[in-house]
Amino acid sequence: MKRYQDVVLFLLLLVVVAQAVQVVVRPGPAADGVAPAPGVLVGDTLGALTGHIGDGVLGIVPLDADPGTVTVLYAFNSECAFCDDVAPEWAGHFGSAPPGATIRRIAVTRDLPGPAATYAERFGWQVDLLSVAQTPQSSRESFLVSRTPWVYVLDSDGVVRFQDHGAELRRLEEAIAAIRSPGTGQLTGGGG
Repeated sequence: MKRYQDVVLFLLLLVVVAQAVQVVVRPGPAADGVAPAPGVLVGDTLGALTGHIGDGVLGIVPLDADPGTVTVLYAFNSECAFCDDVAPEWAGHFGSAPPGATIRRIAVTRDLPGPAATYAERFGWQVDLLSVAQTPQSSRESFLVSRTPWVYVLDSDGVVRFQDHGAELRRLEEAIAAIRSPGTGQLTGGGG
């Protein structure tokens, strides 16, 4: 009887090892046979985002703007506990701007438009909302909201100049100041 138990345990161990190897070597998931979403890195240009604007109307939001305008994207998800932690700070942040600065602020989410608006209202956000809930998993819009809370700063040409965790509001403000003061260099922000 002991010999059979040893054989069964050995076979179970082999199955566990085989599954672990399969997880490690298999390619990443692809949505409906489509390649994974392309990353959005500092230096990339985002000309526009497609999604449902505040009231649920499908639209295109251009990210290039008048010279001197900075666009900040705030990626959130209403089911993310970390988003709940930073949401009150973002509420105060949405209303602040350095003197003379033109800053567009857009909260981007994978939530449907209704829940996104409810979440923003819950925290008193006064900001434009963009729901990318129905965009393909392979889109840049989908990648933008793959990490939450996360912030992106874009210059007037739609070039990503900074990205970092959503709690890094001080660093975000430094990035905005760097864009407004040419020659100070490009900030890269935090990674994954």
